[in-house]
Amino acid sequence: MTTSTAPESPTPDTGSPLVIELWTDLGCPWCYIGKHRLEQAVTTAAVGQVQVVLRSFQLDQDMASTPVSVPEVFVAKHGGTTEHARRMEAQMAALARADGLPYNVDRPAANTFDVHRVLHLARAHGVATPMFSTLQRGYFAGELNPFDDDILVQVAADVGVPAEETRALLSRDTYAQAVRDERAAGQALGITGVPFAVFNGTHAVAGATHVQGYATAIAQAWGASA
Repeated sequence: MTTSTAPESPTPDTGSPLVIELWTDLGCPWCYIGKHRLEQAVTTAAVGQVQVVLRSFQLDQDMASTPVSVPEVFVAKHGGTTEHARRMEAQMAALARADGLPYNVDRPAANTFDVHRVLHLARAHGVATPMFSTLQRGYFAGELNPFDDDILVQVAADVGVPAEETRALLSRDTYAQAVRDERAAGQALGITGVPFAVFNGTHAVAGATHVQGYATAIAQAWGASA
């Protein structure tokens, strides 16, 4: 498998880092669990330098910008009852907590397009990963609302993105096409859901596999680049 959509991703050679491109969406609980497991695999990998590059893949481009409850979104998309939706969320909560992650089923859900745009700005400042990590953990813990512009501005500022730049972005369409282009690039690779990780353009893992699954992909991609 190869990819030509990662300008930050160097061609593997001696001394180059192993680049992991991770297509993800903030509202996706499997992305939350998958990113955590991938980070654990990176921490324990017996390889050289590893660089994780986050890629935008908005799962529901038509979702409203006004936040509603997660069960409401589930019922609207899949049918059933609110009680069933809450049971499904409780199952996800149990999986997340088993991995040591906080998880609050009573959190808002809304269109993630602006979140992706701000993350592109954060990437330009070299801080997309820490910003996304803060947003993701705070969101699923029920501690922050990423669909509030003031929250996005503050979280971005906390990792080094000037507040005035974030506010200017949110008032315009900056990085809008970049977000769409990354989703299209993912679709060109055959991605239909996230998380989806590509390792040095040679190996891919779809879905939130276990830590060992990611570790194996890292080792294989590293060996292929040697």
